[in-house]
Amino acid sequence: DSLLQEMRLWAFIPVGAVLLLAPAGLSSSPTAHNRTKRQFEASHCDPAFCQIPDCYCGGKDIPGGYSPDQIPQFVMLTFDDAVNDLNKAFYEELFGGRFNPNGCPMKSTFYVSHEWTDYAQVQDLYADGHEIASHTITHSFGTNFNEEKWANEVVGEAELLVRYAGVNPADIKGMRAPFLAVGGDKMFNMLSRYGFYYDSSMPTGSPSWPYSLEYRMPHSCSVKPCPGESHPGMWEVPMKTLQDVRGGSCSMADGCFYTEDADSIQKIFTQNFLEHYTKSKAPFPLFFHAAWFFNRPHRKDGFLKFIDSILALPDVYFVTSQELIAWTRYPEPLPQVHSSPIFHCNFPNRPGRCGKKKSRCNLSHKGDQRQFASCQQSCPNKYPWINNLNGD
Repeated sequence: DSLLQEMRLWAFIPVGAVLLLAPAGLSSSPTAHNRTKRQFEASHCDPAFCQIPDCYCGGKDIPGGYSPDQIPQFVMLTFDDAVNDLNKAFYEELFGGRFNPNGCPMKSTFYVSHEWTDYAQVQDLYADGHEIASHTITHSFGTNFNEEKWANEVVGEAELLVRYAGVNPADIKGMRAPFLAVGGDKMFNMLSRYGFYYDSSMPTGSPSWPYSLEYRMPHSCSVKPCPGESHPGMWEVPMKTLQDVRGGSCSMADGCFYTEDADSIQKIFTQNFLEHYTKSKAPFPLFFHAAWFFNRPHRKDGFLKFIDSILALPDVYFVTSQELIAWTRYPEPLPQVHSSPIFHCNFPNRPGRCGKKKSRCNLSHKGDQRQFASCQQSCPNKYPWINNLNGD
């Protein structure tokens, strides 16, 4: 497919162009030396051999050998699935007027799936500094996908984000598998081939920093198949589970059981946060589907109170997945983080917010109508879909 061949060129974009102005000396894409390594099984990760910036074993050990009091408490807030009018007001309220200690607005990562997404709203989020990543086109269970099918889904959605939301392809470097159903080595081979360098789909019950997949993953495999081969240059941002009031755990925060009032919602997030903040200071995860907040004002109120309570702390930073990987590779103590180029908020090369001059598309799909807007393209003839990204 000519489109996928064209997008293979992404693989040759240097990683340094992507890691938000991370320090000079970042290695370029790992694609070339991956090819010779694929037949090898991943071995146990030995920190004596696996060293930053190109390799990290993960777990609770802080990169760079820092102690917990020397580093920020990173919070990873991510949202999966479609971006549209159902969550627009919530995102505006969540991100409006909330800032990290360096004065930059708090950021999150959006794992965007195609169906029901309004690409004009994705452009607005991208313009505001958030990370945009791929969550596939059809949001299907991909455990048994071959490499081509994974590429059609993950790279295809990346192409739609470029085309209709104006996202720079050099900024789309990660994915999350729908239903957290990872595709084992086939999925990671595909990511490497097309110039992506991280996944964030694998749950773990213990706190962990991002780790590279050159060696064996540091936790058990929750949803098989997990990668078994060595994938140099590929990173995993593990999904640390939250603990709920019944003693259960959930990877996506909306999968836990909650006592349904604002104070209880705030309390459970606070308890989970303190398990990180007062102990290892490993990154604290908040992985959501925005639908969990829809028409549930007590959930939103409790969550926003929690967010404001931890943003009042001088060392809490809300960061994107790419920023967290960049800090893991090039760790800095808290005073340097305040001025670090990794966590900046100046994006002169991104398009501005969408504004009113947009194409409003209303196209039939599956016997129903799908609506989206774009400031980048006129409307296609048909609703774009797998194997018909042009909507011809």
